[in-house]
Amino acid sequence: MLNLLITSDSSAWVKSPAFMEPERCLTEYILPELKDKYSTLSKEAIEELKEIPCLFAYEKFHKLDAYVGFIKNIDFYQKGIKIDYEFTGQVIAFDDLMQLTDILDMNTWEWNRTHWTIKKTSLEELEPYFKKQDINKPKVFVSYSWNPPSNQKNVFELIEKLESDEIKVVYDKKDLYPGQDMNYFMESTLTSDEIDAVIIVCNKDYVEKANSRKGGVGYESELILTEVKNKPLQRKYIPIVIEHDENGELPLPNFIKSRLCIDLSKDTGYAELLAAIKNLREHSFI
Repeated sequence: MLNLLITSDSSAWVKSPAFMEPERCLTEYILPELKDKYSTLSKEAIEELKEIPCLFAYEKFHKLDAYVGFIKNIDFYQKGIKIDYEFTGQVIAFDDLMQLTDILDMNTWEWNRTHWTIKKTSLEELEPYFKKQDINKPKVFVSYSWNPPSNQKNVFELIEKLESDEIKVVYDKKDLYPGQDMNYFMESTLTSDEIDAVIIVCNKDYVEKANSRKGGVGYESELILTEVKNKPLQRKYIPIVIEHDENGELPLPNFIKSRLCIDLSKDTGYAELLAAIKNLREHSFI
C-alpha cells in the first residue's frame, strides 16, 4: 500500500512538518475498507500508517516533482493535523507522475485536490519512475525581459548552461502554460521556499519596465522589492548583467541599484554566479 498526500501548498514538502485539514485526511478518494480502518487516526492506525511508504505530491497546477518518504509522527492541532515526515531520497518527476494516474487508481481530477488517501499500489510498482537523485540539486527562478529578442537568446543560453551544471531552472517559457494565471505563477514561484535563488537578468528593457512598474517585469520587480526590502544581507535575489548598456554601464533598475551585481561579460562572471547559487544550499542567510 501507499500513502498519497497531495497539497496546494508549495512549501508543504520543503520542510517538515506539514498541516492538513482533518476533513481531507483519509476521507476521500479512498476504498471504504481502508477509510474505515484508518480515518479514525487512532493510536493503532497511526502506528500502521507510519509503516506504509508515502508519496508526497503537489496539486497539478504547480508542476512540481513528488517525493517518496515516510510519516514519522501525527498529532492534532487547532490548525489541523500535523504530519511530521522524512524523505528517502527517491523522486518522481512531474511529467512521469502524471503517467501514474492509472497505476495509482486515481481519477484525473484527484491531482487537483488537496487530500491524503491510501492506495493499494505498492512502492515497487513506482520504482521504474524514480529519477536519479536530485533532491539536493539547487533550484533557481529566472526573471528577465523578453525584449529585445537577442536578450531572450542570451537568457536561454545561460539557462542551458546552468542546467548542464546540475541546476534546476524555472522560467516562464518552460513552466507557465496557456490558461494559467501569470501573476499567480510569478508570486508562487518567486516566494517559494523550494526556490534557492532568483536570478534577475538586467538589461535596458528590464530597467525601463521595472522602474516604471510596467508589464510582467514591473510586477515581478514589485514582488522582489517586497522580499529584499530591509534585508541588505540577503543572497537569494541575485542581479546579473549579460551585456553592458550603450554607455558601458551596468543596467540595473532602481530597486537593486545598490546591490552587488554579477557581470557575466567578465571571464569569471559565470563561475561567480554558479558559486553563489551552490553556496545557498549550504548556508542560510537573512
